[in-house]
Amino acid sequence: MFQSAVPALANSSISASTGLDPLLERSTSPFRDRLTAWLGIALSVTVLAVVLYQFKDVEFASLTTVPRTPFFWTVLVASYLLSPASEWLIYRKIWRLPFAGIIPLMRKQVANEIVLGYSGEAHFYFWARRHAGITGSPFGAIKDVSVMSAVAGNLTTLAMMLVMAPALAAIITGTLARTFVVSVAIVVFTSLMMFALRHKLFSLPDRDLRMIFAVQLLRVVISLVLIAILWSLMLPGVKIGEWVALAAMRMMVSRLPLLPNKEVMFAGLTMVLLGRNTDVAVMTALIASLTLGLHLAVGAITGAGAFIGRQA
Repeated sequence: MFQSAVPALANSSISASTGLDPLLERSTSPFRDRLTAWLGIALSVTVLAVVLYQFKDVEFASLTTVPRTPFFWTVLVASYLLSPASEWLIYRKIWRLPFAGIIPLMRKQVANEIVLGYSGEAHFYFWARRHAGITGSPFGAIKDVSVMSAVAGNLTTLAMMLVMAPALAAIITGTLARTFVVSVAIVVFTSLMMFALRHKLFSLPDRDLRMIFAVQLLRVVISLVLIAILWSLMLPGVKIGEWVALAAMRMMVSRLPLLPNKEVMFAGLTMVLLGRNTDVAVMTALIASLTLGLHLAVGAITGAGAFIGRQA
């Protein structure tokens, strides 16, 4: 799914700069506990309902074209687990989060992808209030991790634009070029604002922020490599280096706001980098279907387990 880093900055910077935490942080303890429990249940039920509804969009017939090698499925699962695993490492360092904490982080990923962007952060927040056993509010740490993820993504996007400048110049002209420049300016501006407001924006100490940034940046790089490996396994006639470049371009296009027809732009970049390879669109659609299937499976299993656990 295409998402911009701008909403993350807007939501985080408003809360941090005004010093206002959510209503739960200002409430009395009994009311806060009841409200936290009910909101957590409501989010879990919502995620489970959306998961069940989304099953109708899975094209099970397309699975027959997937490579039937253990290595392909290993890479696919590794790519899927990369984000929750990296966040578990972060929260393990900050909160000493137990290994079981990776389950709500997986539900967080599902909620962000198939329900609503950043709804997963709210879901994880309610879980952390009840189960993480941390001192104080988890709001600041979750906010900082989200913002640092946006910073890592923005910096990687800007770096990729410099590296891929010749390919971009070949397809971005006219009105699209002006929109592209404005989109890039927004990414640069938000990145600079994050740096300028860092003392008001972040709650964690600098040592933790550096650790979070390093993990998030490493996650982005590993994700690009894993995606490139998946694509190379499906279309082995293309060099792995070209797939890495294409994966970087896809990430870059997905993170730029305001751009219309992002899939069309990605198709144009594909032709510039790889030539007229019509199988690329089919391949990326298949990977998207497989990822959706994993989201639905994880959402159904973990959501049902959490709901049953609360009832018990």
